[in-house]
Amino acid sequence: MENKQEILGQYFTKMEIVRRLLDLLFGYKKYNKKIKILEPSFGTGNFIKGLNEKKYLDIDGCEIDKGLTETPCDFFEMPITKKYDLLIGNPPFSKYNLKESYYSLKNYIKSEIWPSLYLTQKELKKDKEKIENIFTLKSLKHIKDKNSSIGYVLPISFFIKNKNKSVKEEILKHFSTIIIYQNDKIWFDRNIPCCFAVFTNIKKLENKIIVIYENSVKNEEVFDIKNIHEELIPQIIFHKNNGYIKNDKGTSLKEFLENKNVKVKKSYKENNISASNILEKNKIPANEPVENYKLAIVRVGNASVGKCGLININNDVLNDMFYIFDVKDQYKKNKQIKENICRQINLKIDYFRNITCRVGSKSIKKEDIFNLKIIA
Repeated sequence: MENKQEILGQYFTKMEIVRRLLDLLFGYKKYNKKIKILEPSFGTGNFIKGLNEKKYLDIDGCEIDKGLTETPCDFFEMPITKKYDLLIGNPPFSKYNLKESYYSLKNYIKSEIWPSLYLTQKELKKDKEKIENIFTLKSLKHIKDKNSSIGYVLPISFFIKNKNKSVKEEILKHFSTIIIYQNDKIWFDRNIPCCFAVFTNIKKLENKIIVIYENSVKNEEVFDIKNIHEELIPQIIFHKNNGYIKNDKGTSLKEFLENKNVKVKKSYKENNISASNILEKNKIPANEPVENYKLAIVRVGNASVGKCGLININNDVLNDMFYIFDVKDQYKKNKQIKENICRQINLKIDYFRNITCRVGSKSIKKEDIFNLKIIA
């Protein structure tokens, strides 16, 4: 199969990472060694090996790839009647620009396990959906009881603000405790932004989301479960709460910038402003109308996110990589403050690189910009 790794979403978790994730899970949730466990996409079998090392032996496994097992099976064909105390592993990830890597409803229309048994009404209306989301939805149908748990490696995009809302709502019907874990290690043979999510019920952590980022020290934040649709990416929360916002000095940009769209000329091919030259646009030319100059901030890109320049909305043509901001009325003709804001944003590009998520490439939200503090 050409592009097999991408089509099947195969990113195999390193053994040292598996051991850490198991230690984390069992540190929060206590189970005896006789529980029944499912690994629904076992790949090279590292989670099963890690569980065996801890003397958990009653484990079922599914793996669709014939190159990895002599008895391939599809998790979506597993009868709903099979129930487990723990479902754990690393489900396949969909690749955003590769449609074959997504779950397609039409592939299971004739299945003995009707998709309507595990899909929500929203997912039933879609031609395709991210396969990790459907793995999670079907996994909910295999939990034995309120003492059951799910522990999955998921792409970090799962916990972007207001993403995957229908799946998260289904999770909340079964679980009142969520643990989201990241560390500063690379988990696979390539650097894929991911986390380990545990969905469970723990009495002392009822209605809580525990967000953990580990970088030699375990840093932990606790949120109410009603925040499930907020940005819950441990690395971002860690950086925001360790100097980039909470402890930074100055005045937030929201005090200087208007929160409304600014119309500019855009062209992918014929632009004269791009991330490669935006840093050169840091001054307003003499004798030019100051009010024509707006702030352009690169919103996406691993190396360029957060770069800022001053662009002329009458003359400049941009590509689609920018947020455009105007200053509030009292500053529209103030050349000095516009140039000062531009300069200070560019002095703090690391702010954006550290508090943005990488999903394909780093991207920022407008709220990230408004929260940046500068010295006026």
